[in-house]
Amino acid sequence: MIVRQAISIDYPASNAEQAIRAAGEALCQTGACQPEYVQAMVASYREFGPYFVIAPGLAMPHARPEQGAIKAQFSLIRLREPVEFGHAENDPVQVVLGLSATSSDRHIQLIQHIVTLLADENNLHTLMNSRDPEQLYRLMACAVYTQNNSSCL
Repeated sequence: MIVRQAISIDYPASNAEQAIRAAGEALCQTGACQPEYVQAMVASYREFGPYFVIAPGLAMPHARPEQGAIKAQFSLIRLREPVEFGHAENDPVQVVLGLSATSSDRHIQLIQHIVTLLADENNLHTLMNSRDPEQLYRLMACAVYTQNNSSCL
């Protein structure tokens, strides 16, 4: 559900749309979606606002499966500097988890994995602060493949 090539550290986005595009392009580069999916991610943000900013400093932009998703996958973009997305409580955003899912059910399953991952404060701290792409890869891979994420690292 995540590949090492879909992880970027220190990405220089200066606004929310650049950050969303980076997450979407990382999905496309690894074969998880078509380019129109990235456009749909940005369009969703423009139309509905920052509803996908799900925790302090963390956004999970996505689009509908029929808008170009090819397979279920995450991308992980750590921003060089936090960016304002317009969320009243959870701005600014430092980590952008792009999400591609091929069905609504799969979308919900992936979000459940992330919620379980974030329930552990050590995992959340690692996600928000690690500068090591390999450590972030192991954390995200563990979140998807195990139910007990407290032992991911």
